[in-house]
Amino acid sequence: MLIAVDLDGTVWDHPDISSLYPPFRRVAPLKIADSRNTEVNLRPHVRDFLRWANEAGHLLTTLSWNDHDVAYQALRAFEIDTYFHYLAIEPHPRKDKMLYKLLRQIEQERGVRIRPGEIVYIDDRDIHLRDILENIGKVRFIHFGKDVQCFLEIPRIISP
Repeated sequence: MLIAVDLDGTVWDHPDISSLYPPFRRVAPLKIADSRNTEVNLRPHVRDFLRWANEAGHLLTTLSWNDHDVAYQALRAFEIDTYFHYLAIEPHPRKDKMLYKLLRQIEQERGVRIRPGEIVYIDDRDIHLRDILENIGKVRFIHFGKDVQCFLEIPRIISP
C-alpha cells in the first residue's frame, strides 16, 4: 500500500511552511523555529505512525503543495525525512499530477504498479480530492481533523 501524506496542517500545524525562512532549528521535541522565530509544531504521534507504516511494509510519500527545499528542511529538522520512501513536494496545487508522476516513478524503479485502491491519501483539506479521484481513481481518503483527530487512529483504519 502507498500512503500519501500532506504536510501543511496535517503533519505539522503550520498552514504554509513555504512562507517561513530556514534554517530551522529544533526548540522542543515536537517544535521547530525558523530564522525569524516562527514556530511550527509536529502533530503528536506522527513519528509513531511513520514508524508503524514502515514496519508494516507500506510505501510512504509526502504529497505537498510547497517549495521542496523549505519543506524538506522542515522534515529534516523534525528528523522524520528518513521515514519517507518518496517526497512528492512541488510548488503547485495539482496533487493529482504529483501523484501520477510518483506512481510512474514507483513503477519504473520498483517494477510495481500501484492501483488506486492501494493508495491511502491523508490530508487536512479535501480540496485536491476531486482531481485525484478523476485523474488517478478511487483512492482511500482520510480527512485529518474530521475522520481522525490523531495519527494513532490511522493504523486502525488502514489495517484490515
